Amino acid sequence: MGLLEKIQNNAEELLKSFHTLNQASLVFKPSEKAWSVLECVEHIFLINEAVLKVISTPAPIEKTENSKTELFGEQKLNMLLIANRAFKVPAPDFVCPKGSFPDSKAATQSINIIIDKIIQHITNNGIEQETHTIKHPVLGAMTKTDWIHFMIAHTNRHILQIEELQKTI
Repeated sequence: MGLLEKIQNNAEELLKSFHTLNQASLVFKPSEKAWSVLECVEHIFLINEAVLKVISTPAPIEKTENSKTELFGEQKLNMLLIANRAFKVPAPDFVCPKGSFPDSKAATQSINIIIDKIIQHITNNGIEQETHTIKHPVLGAMTKTDWIHFMIAHTNRHILQIEELQKTI
């Protein structure tokens, strides 16, 4: 399965994870510090926006020493973000939910728009060939392809969180 198909399938899984929930379930918080389903989806959207900014960063003119298109790769990022869900990093303020999504319709529209922009950028710019790195605040240097794998794994991590939230409703 190609990268674009993985992104599309991941977005579809995210949308499926909350599309049948009623408004009360979407905003339910099992504790004061926990995020609701809509807040989880907003956080995913904000991360995806940040990933779009990162992958839109022009490649440096000078050649980089790295010749690999992936430093982490899909499997390692899945292990770090999904298999090891006990490892948690507080979300930086710029990706913390602020209540921007009033309902599932707004969340779905926003997710679809950002995913379309990411797919369009990848299609038009061939980032899968680029080898330069952009620093992730926790994981360190990552290629643009690594950033896409990160985005998918991050979304999958929060899909699991959404599923757990639904069990508490």
